[in-house]
Amino acid sequence: MANFQAPVLITACILVAACQMHPSITFLATGDQGSVISLTDDVGNCTKPTHVAYVTALDGTSLPGCWERDHSQILVHFNDMEDKRVPVGDFRQTELGGYHNVALN
Repeated sequence: MANFQAPVLITACILVAACQMHPSITFLATGDQGSVISLTDDVGNCTKPTHVAYVTALDGTSLPGCWERDHSQILVHFNDMEDKRVPVGDFRQTELGGYHNVALN
């Protein structure tokens, strides 16, 4: 029976990892016209030192981008819209961000 448990455990771990499709959101801010800007600690397709960000509109559509800290502001680059500059103080840490002790740097 022990020989059967190892492959099952490995398969379960792979499936759980595969379900993590979106990176963890660590900070949120309200943007223009009620949109929400979400920052993650994942690099994803972004070039270091930038990290993955999302802007979500009121209708639920979400657009990915990349964010980086620029002095006292967060600069978010999007492919299909103009860049956004948001003061660091406008972001609030999510519960997950607090749990992982993540900072905006």
